[in-house]
Amino acid sequence: MSKKHPTKPENGKILIVGGYGQVGRSIAERLAPIFPGRVAIAGRNQSKANTAAAEVGHGTQGRVVDIFASDLGCALDDVALALVCLDQSETLFVAHCLSRGIHYVDISADHAFLSQVEALDGLARTNGATAMLSVGTAPGLTNLLAARAKEKLAQLDRIDILLAFGLGDQHGQAAVEWMFDNLDATYEVIENGSARQVRSFGDSTAILLPGQSRKRTAYRFNFSDQHVIGRTLGIASVSTWVRFEDSITTWLFAGVSRAGLGRLLRRPFWRKIGLWLFMNIHIGSDICGVAVQARGRTEGRADHWCCWPQRGPDDGHHCRRNNPTGSDRQSGAGRLSQRRGNRTGPGDRRAKSRISRPYGDNLNERPAQTLIVQITNS
Repeated sequence: MSKKHPTKPENGKILIVGGYGQVGRSIAERLAPIFPGRVAIAGRNQSKANTAAAEVGHGTQGRVVDIFASDLGCALDDVALALVCLDQSETLFVAHCLSRGIHYVDISADHAFLSQVEALDGLARTNGATAMLSVGTAPGLTNLLAARAKEKLAQLDRIDILLAFGLGDQHGQAAVEWMFDNLDATYEVIENGSARQVRSFGDSTAILLPGQSRKRTAYRFNFSDQHVIGRTLGIASVSTWVRFEDSITTWLFAGVSRAGLGRLLRRPFWRKIGLWLFMNIHIGSDICGVAVQARGRTEGRADHWCCWPQRGPDDGHHCRRNNPTGSDRQSGAGRLSQRRGNRTGPGDRRAKSRISRPYGDNLNERPAQTLIVQITNS
């Protein structure tokens, strides 16, 4: 790490590792018109990188970068910001970036890996670099909604994060494999300030959102936002729950998990079949719903709020007390936000602003103190 590296140019490249994958490609398509000639799509396959770069246009470049290699040579010499859309288990590439003063953005939902990156805070400070973690839908957007919900309550006791998915969306291979790996995962959540061991699809809860006429069942899942929010926002109880567009699909996933069939998906033969099915057969709609429920007290009385993304030209968020009166139901107030198409992950409009311009138009501009952060507020 003591090797002297070239100083980043003022208009350095924005390197998107895994840029010819679904999420990386979506990000490149949004950044390239904003930063023409500065986006580079990277991966281990030069041909795929070049093809994707040509299709994105706006001077986008394709290049070979193997983030798992111990020696990257001069691959990062002209890079100002690295955005990684691949799963990693070690922080070798992160350390390469931070030691050169290169800013780093990661869309990973793996809490164990993100915790390792946080441990590199000293390296980031020493070299004037910033790493932004939890960038996407969950974690990312959910963290922001939790922070907004906290502002509504004098005393916040519990956050429940709800994600609703349709099976009609197109998912990248890395996302599907991550889901398979966590289908029957055992992990810890914070309940009343203490750690409690749970498993994906082990517990269920019935959630009624404003604008909905009946409660629907959702199950625990090992998204990393629940591990971070309790610590960064000081909340005694945090859990993330998932459900699918129709109740039958939700029940089937829970049954597969509880029967231990998730172990089959770790075997190469069954994993290959599962990947093909998820990536090629699309049933139902392509919705992605996100909502955060907050429970606590205001002026000595129990209080309950729900926050969700707001669609429209002024994309942002909306919060409402979760007390669905007849008028609320008629107006549809508080309906679970549904975003369509390739809208999950950091490629959507809400996350893009946290990737494309971290410190304004000049990616080398940064505050005097830089550090690794988890997104917790807007």
